Amino acid sequence: MWSVKFRNVGSVVLLGILTAGLALALEPGDTLPKWGDFELEGKVPDLEGKVVMVDVWASWCAPCKASFPAYAKLQQEWADQGFVILGISVDKKSKDYARFLKQTPPGFSTVRDVSQKLAATLKPPAMPTSFIFGRDGKLRKVHKGYRGDRTVELLRSEIEPLLAESP
Repeated sequence: MWSVKFRNVGSVVLLGILTAGLALALEPGDTLPKWGDFELEGKVPDLEGKVVMVDVWASWCAPCKASFPAYAKLQQEWADQGFVILGISVDKKSKDYARFLKQTPPGFSTVRDVSQKLAATLKPPAMPTSFIFGRDGKLRKVHKGYRGDRTVELLRSEIEPLLAESP
């Protein structure tokens, strides 16, 4: 248990603001965001009734670059079973987003969060962060970071049962 003494109320308020930023905006059971509520560069594919992995990434993120080929393989492998990956770039500049995609073609759909409002809703705790939604549109799992084969195997173990669920 933490024991902290504060000299004034301002410190308590500041601590509350800082710790609130650490919490995820979406928790298991929450539903997919309504994409029309956000200013996005790119096209969101049809996600209705599909198992969806929303991957939040940035062009400056080395693990994000490393994850793209592995995620593309998952997308290709499970596409006919109703699996969709949607990459959400938090890049502030369109040119950074476009350059990254040219250098590292994703093999899955991507959009850029132009106004950063989607990122504010999702509150990814790390780059990349993946949010896995079941066919019912409800959040099932959240994954912080990318750790190569370890992450891919974990994703496989969580996504395969969701693909077996009826729409």
